[in-house]
Amino acid sequence: MEVSFNSFPDSVSQKQHNRSSIHDCIFFFRFRFRRPNGDNNNRYLYGYVFNRQRHDERLKRGGEQKSVVILSHAPYSSVFRPLLQIIGPLYFDVGNKAIEHVARFVSLWPPPVPGMLMELPIGNATLKVNLPPPHSLPLENNGVLYEESASSMAPLLPTNQSVPQGLFHDADLFGVYRGLLLQLWTLWELLLIGEPILIIAPTPPQCSEAVACLVSLVAPLFCSVDFRPYFTIHDPGFARLNSLREGDAFPFSADEFLSNLSARGVGKFLSKRMKSNWPDLYRRFLQGPNFVPWFQRRRAVAEQEQRRLWKVARMRTDMRLITSQMNELEAVDSFDAIEKYITEEVKLRESGGGGSADSEASFEKLKKDLQAVFSVLPRDMQELLLSNPQRASLLQDPSELQ
Repeated sequence: MEVSFNSFPDSVSQKQHNRSSIHDCIFFFRFRFRRPNGDNNNRYLYGYVFNRQRHDERLKRGGEQKSVVILSHAPYSSVFRPLLQIIGPLYFDVGNKAIEHVARFVSLWPPPVPGMLMELPIGNATLKVNLPPPHSLPLENNGVLYEESASSMAPLLPTNQSVPQGLFHDADLFGVYRGLLLQLWTLWELLLIGEPILIIAPTPPQCSEAVACLVSLVAPLFCSVDFRPYFTIHDPGFARLNSLREGDAFPFSADEFLSNLSARGVGKFLSKRMKSNWPDLYRRFLQGPNFVPWFQRRRAVAEQEQRRLWKVARMRTDMRLITSQMNELEAVDSFDAIEKYITEEVKLRESGGGGSADSEASFEKLKKDLQAVFSVLPRDMQELLLSNPQRASLLQDPSELQ
């Protein structure tokens, strides 16, 4: 239903002034994806549309329209727009065979690599596209960052200036807002603190392009607000969005941060370029929808770095020297802690995240540490622990048990 409502403009009257008038346009929309089991999981689908309107006075509404739609969980506008420029006209000239022909080429494309320039062959042509960087893309796995990808997901300043930033980096920001350039700072502030913004445009392409520009305006910060590049009152979600109320404040106390900010100022760079009320802007940003996802990402990166430093220290630790100074209770606690770390390493290897030389070395070091702690435990405790087959396999080196 959402796809049907969003794939067609509200009228077929735009730019049609004679009987043979045909008008093509490309735009995109976004809607919440509902799984069959009812779990929405805050996932969205993006629809990229090639729409053709044909004027015909013999028809009841004075014309007809058809659309070719590409649906994707990933907002790869830099790929889907040029792809629609190829497949759209071909479909209306050839029919379904055109889609089948293009689909064969698309099926041979390599997996997408965020933040990379990719060359995608299609017929005699090649699409050279830059995909959005990882930190611009929505989180997966219920919003939890995978440890091995947390660093690349952090919204840090880009070190490689050749990589386009923003979710829709191909959007023509200065072309769309050429008459409002002085107001871009204000729009940036409104988007940053999560204030609602309504965009009204003459056509779906202009509307979706304007929204795409605003979403990318906060780059490299991930835009966490719900945005709709093209939306009509006939959309099933209109009633829900129209009835939204201000949500409850999230559990975060910003008083100390704001007081320190007021004491030291925001820095010369920002104070020279803008005359805004910066403490109030920070306060509203902390209360808006963009702060929590940013904070979660930064915390994930900090936790990853903390874990990395802990792994380095663990690899350098002589566990036999430490166990010689432990009492029985400390030895049991240490054994339990090391066993939990081994379980995490095993799960990581099974999920395909392990297998590297560092991972193997870390796993072997944990096994030796476990055996070292096991060797100082009382005999009856050892026999009890060995009753578990999985644990016994980790303690299989007899020389380490003496």
